Amino acid sequence: MPLSALERVIFSLLGFESQPVTLTKKALGKTNIDIDRIAAGLPCGSEGFLLMYARWKKLERDLYNERKERFDITQIPDVYDSCKYDLLHNAHLNLEGLDELFKVSQLLADGVIPNEYGINPKQRLKIGSKIARRLLGKVLIDLRNTREEAISVAELKCNEDQQSTFKKSEKEDTNYQLKLPIKNDDMRRISTASDKSMDQDDDDDKEMKYRLDPKYANVRTPGRHVRTRLYFTSESHIHSLVNVLRYCNLDESLQGEDSLVCQSALERLYKTKELDYMSYIVLRMFENTEVALEDPKRFRIEMTLSRGADLSPLEKNDNEATSLHQEHTLPIMGPERLQEVGSYPTLEKMEMMFRPFAMPAEDFPPPSIPVGFSGYFSKSAAVIERLVNLWPFHKHDKQASANGK
Repeated sequence: MPLSALERVIFSLLGFESQPVTLTKKALGKTNIDIDRIAAGLPCGSEGFLLMYARWKKLERDLYNERKERFDITQIPDVYDSCKYDLLHNAHLNLEGLDELFKVSQLLADGVIPNEYGINPKQRLKIGSKIARRLLGKVLIDLRNTREEAISVAELKCNEDQQSTFKKSEKEDTNYQLKLPIKNDDMRRISTASDKSMDQDDDDDKEMKYRLDPKYANVRTPGRHVRTRLYFTSESHIHSLVNVLRYCNLDESLQGEDSLVCQSALERLYKTKELDYMSYIVLRMFENTEVALEDPKRFRIEMTLSRGADLSPLEKNDNEATSLHQEHTLPIMGPERLQEVGSYPTLEKMEMMFRPFAMPAEDFPPPSIPVGFSGYFSKSAAVIERLVNLWPFHKHDKQASANGK
């Protein structure tokens, strides 16, 4: 039976890097390529030959230490990024040996980049949890806060339905009484009560205005509640979060639990060597309104991952690839499911799996209020305090200490 689902949260984690960016025009809007510079044989963009030479000279100097006669493999990703950038934007310069250098650097980067976050699964889980600890804590806070909001809305709706049923039966009784002879005072009271009921109905209509407007929302169910959180982060956090998703069940406190990622997705991730520009992870939380509020199955999580602009600039197999190459763009790969269809984890399970690696809400530093903006940010402390109170961690410790006193 299909879920009667309300899409609650979309957590999109988009990865960026500090090297020259090669993105699609769909992602950042169409940009004008300087055709005159390209026709004149100059580098693309604002970079000149001297700056290009300095960029490659620095890479050569950082990659190999002549004094120690040894290579620094941490510079391999930078060499790979520069090769990819020049193949995409400066292919018209016909730089000799760049194709071969790109292929070699790509093979080396495929081995170096994933192993920067650990050699084996347990190391990757440990390193990933340290890097993404704060991010995981923020995601859990937002998920839990959205769940509490959804439960409050459901309870409010239930109370409104009960009041509506009561009003309906009361109205039927009133109609029955109107058939009997009544005094003018009673008529005034009935009229006043009717006016109040109409005013309250108008207030109920006003309460629905915060939902999506069906005239502008291009979605199938515009009446649903939608909450979106976007986290713009670095490649290191994307790799770390993926590693926590893959290997969180290896923690000692979670022995015997299945992984949050299905077996087929684990095999795909094992073969995935690169998370390129605009790679992203999407966490979608759905609510099954046909399930009781206290049932863990009421909220479920869907997870998808995109490898970003994971396409070689040497790819020229079809007309589309050739056209993208001429426009100096690379397509962003579509999202791939991390679970089998129909077997999504509940929010309760995700909280349990993430809890050992996430920063608790009480450890988040208080917000800093800029000088002159104290009135604008006056509600920040109250919001943080509310989120901390919603966090389930260490509540038993606080209760125990209170009982001890």
